[in-house]
Amino acid sequence: MARATKIQLQNSIIDAMERASSDAFERSGVHIRIMPEYFLNVFIANELSNKFPTLGYRLEMPVKEVLNEFGLENYISPNELRINGKFDIAIISKGSRKLRHIIEVKRSLSKRQLLKESKRLKALASEPHQSKRLETGYIAAISRLGSSARSYGVRQLLDARLEFLGNQLGDVVDVSCRYRVMDAGAYGFDPATSLLLTVFCIKKAEK
Repeated sequence: MARATKIQLQNSIIDAMERASSDAFERSGVHIRIMPEYFLNVFIANELSNKFPTLGYRLEMPVKEVLNEFGLENYISPNELRINGKFDIAIISKGSRKLRHIIEVKRSLSKRQLLKESKRLKALASEPHQSKRLETGYIAAISRLGSSARSYGVRQLLDARLEFLGNQLGDVVDVSCRYRVMDAGAYGFDPATSLLLTVFCIKKAEK
């Protein structure tokens, strides 16, 4: 049975984003960025549940419900948690139904969007829920990569995003990422455009 390690989870999320891109183009004739974000969420959740038999999921789980499961009614960072909102994907244990990880899904590498979700995952990691697993969260980002960005270098682009997030979030969390670049023109994109699949890992720093 496959173990749901942090690296395996990230690789599986990337696999799911690629499969969603392929499926969207094959079945609808349009590329993944035209499809609703929810389409991508379902693919990711199903991929993880299928690959790791011990995992289940909830989609659009209310933030308050997540924290209430741990008996939390007062919150350290309600604004950054966006307490009246919902998490895109909540990964749970099938047997116990306990929460394991939160995944937010974005269709760009916008600094503003990445920072917004990173602050949310940082806030969740810092709440006194006593769950080691909720101290790690993920952002699945699917974005276009034009020829100018490819010439600049994918690794340089992502390093710049990691440096930005690290500076903004401070040393309370560690930020890393894994990624995959599709061939230019794949899955309905024009010949000058590639698809960049990235998973950012936001993890509470060890003291």
